[in-house]
Amino acid sequence: MQKHLSVFMNNPTTFAKDIVIKEYGLLLNGGNSQDIGCRSISSKAFNWLLLNGQSIGENGRELIKVKRRGNGIALQVVNFVGVVETPCGTRIEILPKVTRDSDDTELARKTLLKMLSVVEKIKLEQFHNSSLKIINQPLLEVLITLFLEETSKLIKKGIRSHYRRTERESPFLKGQLLTAKQIRQRPGRQHYFQVSHDIFTADRAENRLLHSALHQVFKWTKSPNNQRLTRELLFVFHDIRKSADYCSDFRKWSDDRTLAHYRDIKVWCRLILSYQSPITMAGQANGVSFLFPMEVLFERYVAAKLKSRFESPLRLSEQTQSKALTEHKEQNWFKLRPDIVIYHDKKVVSVMDTKWKVINQNLATGKDKYNLAQSDMYQLFAYGEKYLNGSGDMFLIYPKHENFDSALEEFSFKPSLRLNVIPYDLVTDQCQISIGVNEHC
Repeated sequence: MQKHLSVFMNNPTTFAKDIVIKEYGLLLNGGNSQDIGCRSISSKAFNWLLLNGQSIGENGRELIKVKRRGNGIALQVVNFVGVVETPCGTRIEILPKVTRDSDDTELARKTLLKMLSVVEKIKLEQFHNSSLKIINQPLLEVLITLFLEETSKLIKKGIRSHYRRTERESPFLKGQLLTAKQIRQRPGRQHYFQVSHDIFTADRAENRLLHSALHQVFKWTKSPNNQRLTRELLFVFHDIRKSADYCSDFRKWSDDRTLAHYRDIKVWCRLILSYQSPITMAGQANGVSFLFPMEVLFERYVAAKLKSRFESPLRLSEQTQSKALTEHKEQNWFKLRPDIVIYHDKKVVSVMDTKWKVINQNLATGKDKYNLAQSDMYQLFAYGEKYLNGSGDMFLIYPKHENFDSALEEFSFKPSLRLNVIPYDLVTDQCQISIGVNEHC
């Protein structure tokens, strides 16, 4: 990992190692474009993304699409946000489009961090401080800084140790004598004792995972401050092994009340140690991938924010699939799984779906249809018939932007079944939804 960043100067053969681009932006092979929607990268980085960024197989997810641009081609990043680093050291930060000002990277980064804190259940108390200066850093460095600060707090409260049973050969008798092993002792070694006893050690699953996470971020970080702090924290874990099996150690992570101050750091460790890209990439993906599918992030974030606003007897459920489109051979086929279902006690009173797509309220014609997808309308109609028995109000939620800042006029599938298309403001978290009478969120 390179210790220093290259600076993009007027020389077209010198490329910045840290690239910031917005969703659906273009990456060019060479040149000197520095616009946040169209950035030039080195040929090595461009060719690696071209080979590894496209999906393979039915379940593959693609990071880029190839677009024609003039006499050549460009790579368009699709709806993933986060950080991807190529083997040559080019780090590309992809931010969501959440504001009118495409150059407002600070607000886009802060909004993305807010969404991650809710969805991944990361506590970022200091992040909510409006004067926080670390937001000016690249996204990966921001996450690393917050993780290191959380680790520092944990160390100040104390690294937890526990008693572990160990068996060894000892020149003196300590603990329990293992009689069977002692009898089988080789001639000439009868003066050694085969013993079993407890030792008090910090080498436990939680600390091994934390040690591994610190080693991982030390490989990632390019910030001198983060490198210095990581070295200091690693010194504390010098006598603790790194985890050899993440899954096993996470299962051993204790929820005992004596480890209450470890609960917040567990989420960080899981996030860092499972950083592999969510896409299936062709070839050897030797670079860092720390990516989040934006449609899933938006869906889970909206559901989490709405859930906190509903009060009993209303209840919100995510990804319900209790209904199916058809019945065949006494089996339910083609399960219907809306993003959000609202219950009043046990009765379904509304169905909602989120879409990370751009619609335009100015395109109010039968031809353009606000850029709504016909498949989405069919999908909501099926939800209404099966979950609401053809009667009630449904909601289709899109991100708010300059061409969609207020609810569209109500759609009617039939007099008793209505659909409301509404915007969700990711910056202010404002969203107007009416369930029944005088129930707002």
